[in-house]
Amino acid sequence: QGVARPAAEVAEAVLVLDGAGREREARDLLGAFVRVRTPREAAELAGTGGTRLLPLLLAAAREVSVEREWDLVHALRVAGVPGV
Repeated sequence: QGVARPAAEVAEAVLVLDGAGREREARDLLGAFVRVRTPREAAELAGTGGTRLLPLLLAAAREVSVEREWDLVHALRVAGVPGV
């Protein structure tokens, strides 16, 4: 249900969960987002979540598959997200 929300809301929820020490829930939400949404949409999520979100997002994509991680990295580069 959470992954159907706009990227900015998902980013905010992940950061709140992570900041509250609920890393597993944050990781689960990002994993679901990466599975359901396109790499481009995941790149948008990184753009709205700041620098704290990028490593979490890349780790979530890596947990899904190596291919998904590479697709996300490409989308991040195309979107001009710094730090990739």
